[in-house]
Amino acid sequence: MEDEQEQRLAERFADILDGQATAGLSAGDIREHYPDLAGELEALSDIDRAVDPEALPERLSGHRILSVIGRGGMGRVLLAEDEALRRRVAIKMLAPQYADRPALRTRFMAEARAMARLNHPNVVRIYSLGPASEPPHFVMEHLDGVPLTRAGAALTFEQRAEMVLKVVETVHFLHGKGVIHRDLKPQNVLVGPDLEPKLLDFGLILDLGDQKRLSRPGEIAGTPEYLSPEQAAGGEALDARSDVFSLGAVLYELLTGQPPFRAAAIADLLRIIREEDPVLPRRHVPEIPRALQNVCLKALEKDPARRYASAADMAGDLRRYLAGEAVYAEPAAYSRLIAGKVGEHLRELEGWRRDQIVSEAEYDGLRRRYDRLLERDDAWIMEARRLTLPQVTLYLGAWVLAVGAALLTFFRYPALAGSPAVLTAWAAALPAGWIGFDSWRRERHRVAVAWLLAFCLLAPIATLVTLEEFHLFTGLTMGQARLELFHRLHVAKQATNAQLWWSILAGIPVCWWIRRFTGASVFTLLSAVFGALLALATLVRMGMLDWLENDPGRIYFRLIPCAAIFMTAGLLLERRGRTDDSRYFYPFAVAFTWAALSGLAAFHEPYARWLKGVAPWTRGQLEYLFILNAGVYFLLDRACDRMGSGQVRMVGKSFRFVIPGHVMTSLLLLGVDAQTPAETKLLAWLLPAAACVFVFASIPRQMKNFFATGLLFFAIGVARLQHEVFHDRAVWPVLLLAAGLSLMAAAANYAALRVNLTRAVKALWR
Repeated sequence: MEDEQEQRLAERFADILDGQATAGLSAGDIREHYPDLAGELEALSDIDRAVDPEALPERLSGHRILSVIGRGGMGRVLLAEDEALRRRVAIKMLAPQYADRPALRTRFMAEARAMARLNHPNVVRIYSLGPASEPPHFVMEHLDGVPLTRAGAALTFEQRAEMVLKVVETVHFLHGKGVIHRDLKPQNVLVGPDLEPKLLDFGLILDLGDQKRLSRPGEIAGTPEYLSPEQAAGGEALDARSDVFSLGAVLYELLTGQPPFRAAAIADLLRIIREEDPVLPRRHVPEIPRALQNVCLKALEKDPARRYASAADMAGDLRRYLAGEAVYAEPAAYSRLIAGKVGEHLRELEGWRRDQIVSEAEYDGLRRRYDRLLERDDAWIMEARRLTLPQVTLYLGAWVLAVGAALLTFFRYPALAGSPAVLTAWAAALPAGWIGFDSWRRERHRVAVAWLLAFCLLAPIATLVTLEEFHLFTGLTMGQARLELFHRLHVAKQATNAQLWWSILAGIPVCWWIRRFTGASVFTLLSAVFGALLALATLVRMGMLDWLENDPGRIYFRLIPCAAIFMTAGLLLERRGRTDDSRYFYPFAVAFTWAALSGLAAFHEPYARWLKGVAPWTRGQLEYLFILNAGVYFLLDRACDRMGSGQVRMVGKSFRFVIPGHVMTSLLLLGVDAQTPAETKLLAWLLPAAACVFVFASIPRQMKNFFATGLLFFAIGVARLQHEVFHDRAVWPVLLLAAGLSLMAAAANYAALRVNLTRAVKALWR
């Protein structure tokens, strides 16, 4: 027989034995299901029956024995008839050769006792234990059904999920009774015509409350394809998560039609279970919903700590899938898969950069996207942004909490004065934090982040309420009430700037600690936001409200140190390899820099006086100050470009982005407000000339905004020249048409023109 045919025959014979163990297969069934191998299979079945040395007893526990419907490692399952009640029953009988082996007899009886105390609609029922005068056996419910995978083959994914949900809930019931099944597989879950699954075969059940071991240390108990890594390693310590892994393997086979782990030899199979991730289910069947794939892979995590903590958590995700909601599971298998492939791509990308196949800008863009792919800790955030009813309600609740707590800081309530107000504020904050931490430990990330963000918002508010009610940090800014922010807002409770400052400061370590606990960089963003608010609160304490009235330019001058602090924080975090954190600080540095330089140009009189003293012809005009700012941005861009960091280069690009707008808008406004005809004409020529400079300056760094802005202002400059210089002269549009045609012709023949020009120049120098 050919090797392939022999392999197929072995697999089909195994299917027949599984069928006999459940519903029974006649010769006609064999011919119907396996027509291509019917002859060989019938022969093997006959041989199997012939070599069975055990004669069937006529009766057990008063029931008439009809046939053998299943065989296992410890004995057989017999079909019998209860003649009094006229119903069929199944009798599990310990093989005679094992009756004198205490360990196996104990295990057999443990199965009976376990089934007797597991009263559940989806667990096979036990009727009675055989008398001591007969061979060891027990009588149980006879199930008319087929294995789970066979029952689910023709069902929709939703129907399969419903069946598996019932199985998972049943397993959770077992765990609640303190037992682990240890042999969960499709053949041990029979499904009847009503699609109700029944869990059976408790021969390997492990009672967590019983200290007696029914297997020796290092012994592997269970069906190899569905073992957990802990079982495959022969580990002694098993808990409910071992069954969760087996449930994942069952779900995998139900979705794809094959077990997640396969190998020719048992040793290889056990190694694969311990070390290798399964192929993604959607690689086998692309139609599998991603949510079900997530549930399956989450249950199949190698590390029990990364697995569902309980069957109840797995059931919760299945319910969410059936309700059309996003599941909580985000398997680590995705991160491992991406990390391996991205690592290869990054090495190739470095080669492309060295060989100048990609530009620096393209390299930075690709590298940034690859870095984001590797940050799978934030992948759940994308799902959290989906506007589903639970998600919207969750964040609305968090916002209502924050707003409700904020009322305590602005308004006086006679019934909530003093300690009651403080207790009320913290009674909202602390439970939010506790629920958030607990949800995160249970890997309900999308729920946890809402609670933890609520806690991050509530903690500073509760701190402010505490400071107000206990009259701490009540000193006024420079001793003047008019410099107090809450005084200007005319609210009932007037917290001092100092109290506000300390409250915001209290929020930063809270956010940072939660960032360390969860590993989710979204809390770094919140830390950066609190840092920016703290900077503004610091300016308020320094007298910003007075500056707004008498010297607004001073505010923007004080923003420069704020920009430097955020830039330094970003650099330090990036140097420590915390790029997922540093990227939240650089935008604030850019924003503070933009605000500072723009405000200085618009409002800081010493800045204007300095420019007028250095260049009197500028008259200290605002437009020249913005052109000067463009020069500062250019220097900052060059400094950032020398840092060798992709994130810092992006900061430089942000500075570079505003340069053409600053320069050309200023030239346009200067031309409009020019005070002499000569100045008007000069500025009219300068605008299109500067536009051309920016158009060609776009080439070295591929700055498309330089190119687009240059083209726009070139058109505006041409119109200005028409109005200020050429008036109604027809030569002007003719010159432009000729120049355009010449430029296009020169560009189309650029290479030849350059070679000829180079040769001509060399000839002149000879």
